[in-house]
Amino acid sequence: MHTEHAASDEAEVILDVDEATTAKIVGKLETIRGLIDAGDTNAAMTLCDEVLTSPNLPVNAGVKLGLLIQEIGQTDIADVLFETTYAKIKAVIHRLENPERALLPAAEALADLGYFDEAEILCRKAIAKAPDNLTVAVGYTAFLVYRERQADALKVAEDYLDQAQSAFEGAIHFAMIFNHLAVPDAARHCLKKAEKACKTKTQKAKLEFFLASDGMAKTELDQHGMAVELFDQFAKDYDKQLEKLENNGPSMIFTALEDLQLPKKKSRRVLDAGCGTGLCAGFLRPYAKELHGVDLSVKMLEIAREKGGYDFLARTDLSQIVTYPEGKFDMIVCADVLDYFGALNTVLANLNQILTPGGWLLVTVEHESDTSIPRGYKLYPSGRHKHSDDYMVKTLAGAGFPKPKLLKHARLRNEFGLPILGTLIAVQKPALMFG
Repeated sequence: MHTEHAASDEAEVILDVDEATTAKIVGKLETIRGLIDAGDTNAAMTLCDEVLTSPNLPVNAGVKLGLLIQEIGQTDIADVLFETTYAKIKAVIHRLENPERALLPAAEALADLGYFDEAEILCRKAIAKAPDNLTVAVGYTAFLVYRERQADALKVAEDYLDQAQSAFEGAIHFAMIFNHLAVPDAARHCLKKAEKACKTKTQKAKLEFFLASDGMAKTELDQHGMAVELFDQFAKDYDKQLEKLENNGPSMIFTALEDLQLPKKKSRRVLDAGCGTGLCAGFLRPYAKELHGVDLSVKMLEIAREKGGYDFLARTDLSQIVTYPEGKFDMIVCADVLDYFGALNTVLANLNQILTPGGWLLVTVEHESDTSIPRGYKLYPSGRHKHSDDYMVKTLAGAGFPKPKLLKHARLRNEFGLPILGTLIAVQKPALMFG
């Protein structure tokens, strides 16, 4: 198990690994969780053995792996893993200095092992060293909530917000965190702090957006401006953040194209609708004689242009048909975009209008499993909507599409360490009929 990157016995110890490796390990742990839930403990244990022998297994991931092995029933193996991990942490605990890459992972592992007092000592040390580090503040907050110390958790959040460069953005972020941790009073408190820190119309719109996700009324005040500001701010670190979340949206589109076995003849006019920084460009190129990318955010488009891969890039609002590129398209993909819309009738009708007869539309949405939601979609504290399968099929039909050729579910991304289920839909527009 990976425990340090230092050569000297007294050198500073780093307990985590790079983000890409961490994302892969988290993905495997999710797969193990799914296999256990499905009752396939043999396959789950085989994958556990694979993860267990990973050369760069962080201590916090190692403990979570042990908990899964324990659930499978291999308690002897789990106990050895727990004892080994605890001994390794204790051996270097006096050399843990880095708040995010050493103190926090060790605290998480100790908490999972049940050593709560020792874990809190490390959390306090981490926040004292880095009071302006959002990851550390969120980690300590989550620990306190899990210990049912909501007031202390809110105090950590408030201390962070008091010195944050952007009190508004920080307050919105902690409101999302507390909503996720099921502490609604603390979430509302943070939203009130965000309201006091509002300085622009788009910030006001963003606040109302999150108020709506908490069940409160919102207006349509500059929602367009809010979306532009949100994605422009996100553009620079977009790929890095999606890697950290182990984003699977583009992969779902890629897998669907392979399943459909569409010929790769570079014969189509292809539209990547909501292309962002260009994550789909590489695997779309073999299908395209012309590859167009459109997005609402100019900064996202600038990054996509720097990467190359598209023949044409343009700023487009998918809800406004007049902003679309001219002409028809033979294939349209829409990965991780429709989550930011509620009702999809207008967008899907627009996409149908510019799709050639016989052309393909492939989209991903977050899956809404709650059948009691009357509209078939719901806004969540993440700022994204989830859409039910029934809603998607009916709305596609209303926009002029037939029954989907593919409709399947898979993990779309992670949110606060938990998998978010997505829906992939592939539908073909009816071809023109003669005679």
